[in-house]
Amino acid sequence: MPSSRQFVESLSRGFNLLSIVCKSGKPLSLSELSKKCNLSVSTIQRLTYTLQDMGLLDRDHRTKKFKIGPEMITLSFAVVDNLELKRIANPYMRELSRKINEVVALAVFSGTQVILIESIKTQQVLNVNTGAGVSIRFHATASGKAMLAFLPQAEADILLGKLTFEKSTDNTIVSLKAFKAELSKVRKRGFAIAIDEDTDGLSAVAAPLRGKDGEVLSALTVLVPTARVSRAKLIDEYAPQVTKMAGRISFDMGFREDSGR
Repeated sequence: MPSSRQFVESLSRGFNLLSIVCKSGKPLSLSELSKKCNLSVSTIQRLTYTLQDMGLLDRDHRTKKFKIGPEMITLSFAVVDNLELKRIANPYMRELSRKINEVVALAVFSGTQVILIESIKTQQVLNVNTGAGVSIRFHATASGKAMLAFLPQAEADILLGKLTFEKSTDNTIVSLKAFKAELSKVRKRGFAIAIDEDTDGLSAVAAPLRGKDGEVLSALTVLVPTARVSRAKLIDEYAPQVTKMAGRISFDMGFREDSGR
């Protein structure tokens, strides 16, 4: 067992239990899980209660045995969707990066954060130091605004209700009223920009990627040092290329204009 004080044993046990259920060809009882996990039944009861409450496990009301829950299934589909999205988007991202010689990334929602799931870097001397896995609060990002602006209103309201508008820089939007006004601009233009909003010295422009039913899948984003780009260049030069490339990716993902919500 790892000796680091940073190691969370209960999390490890829960993950191991989930892994066992995922790999099992049939639902498992408390006693079966106890044997496979080498843990007491009382410990398994606490773990399964928590995982069931989170939707990661489901329990058959008749047999009392455990199987994968709806949230776990949703997560697995999200992983598959992201892999397909990255496969389709990657050549377009590389094409855009070659044209403008800047970092191009894909971002998705994770709670009140956006996470970069793919990033194409450049050989610029002054470059954006970022990569897949980077997480940023969505209210301070072009990608977050681009995705949120095109969500169905009910979904957008849920996310907006979770925002606390932490201030990262002097340019961070810190009120719901101002943020809603910004989203209105994004919907009209079809793209979002952010200049020194999350990090001083970082600017971005983003457009949403959409699926066959009009759902927002991700955001295509160009990230560039503010020292190398003006607001006018972001809007007049980069934004049209980003939105055009986002449209091509969305088309390949099955989106058609008449399928939007």
